[in-house]
Amino acid sequence: LWIVRPFAKSPARGAETSLHVALSPELSEVSGGYFANKRPVRPSGAARDERSARRLWSESARLVGLGDAESA
Repeated sequence: LWIVRPFAKSPARGAETSLHVALSPELSEVSGGYFANKRPVRPSGAARDERSARRLWSESARLVGLGDAESA
């Protein structure tokens, strides 16, 4: 644990970006963005992979009993 401590954020620091995005009037019209350190950033390639997104959606729907979610 001592080795990680210098790199870890406190809960308050960890919440700063989420709070900034949720409470900033200038971001009130922003939806679906990805933010880090209070700034918009481009998600990783894996996060933008449509095939993986469809598979995740389908598998999640199956696990919660939504039936055929392929049409969603």
